[in-house]
Amino acid sequence: MHTPRDPKAMAKNLRQALAERRIEITHSDSLECVARQFGWRDWNTLAAQLDRPPLRLPEGWNIGGSRSDDYEMGFDPKESCALIRYSVAYAEPIPGHRGSGFGTLMQNFRADAYLGKRLQLQAELKAEAVTGAATIWLRVDGDKTRALAFDNMEGRASEGPLTGTVDWQGRSIVLDVPSDARSIHFGFYLRGGGSVWARRFRFAEVDASVDVTDDLTPRRVAPMNLDFAVVA
Repeated sequence: MHTPRDPKAMAKNLRQALAERRIEITHSDSLECVARQFGWRDWNTLAAQLDRPPLRLPEGWNIGGSRSDDYEMGFDPKESCALIRYSVAYAEPIPGHRGSGFGTLMQNFRADAYLGKRLQLQAELKAEAVTGAATIWLRVDGDKTRALAFDNMEGRASEGPLTGTVDWQGRSIVLDVPSDARSIHFGFYLRGGGSVWARRFRFAEVDASVDVTDDLTPRRVAPMNLDFAVVA
């Protein structure tokens, strides 16, 4: 947990402990100390976090990610869609923390119905103050969770992950499902700080006229620039 269950009680105990050592601080100062102890910028920021109702996990969805404990994930009743929001407001940036960790809401299902087919995943995303990336992802696995196809849009030059504050935008991923595929995994994630909302997930079989976006499939037909030439 990154927030205290009863911060006012903690502030009171802190004042009493300091008073026993003949150190006097105000109640306001003790609240600020508690907020800082838990990594929040100030007491008002922590209080706002505590006042937010907890998010409920939608049925069928699972929580994952490299730093899932740093995020709140679930259904946002105000937007009637799913939400992932960064729940740790550090007063000062911690090197290697905000940009590297992520939290995801995800599902997986058997690949049987899509074997030998080209599968498109579409969804809509909205971002607020995202410092890293907000994106959908899709992965096709074979035996022993071996990835056969994958795309999280992070390698795209356009229509890729959302950053900053962005209103609703549609995104699409297209992957081939090989005949030896066993499972299909998908979802959306937030890397870094901020919030991302997701809605209108849908799958469709598409034909060969729709290009795949598979990040595991090389785009080049031959190696290039083996002498490391730099364009002037």
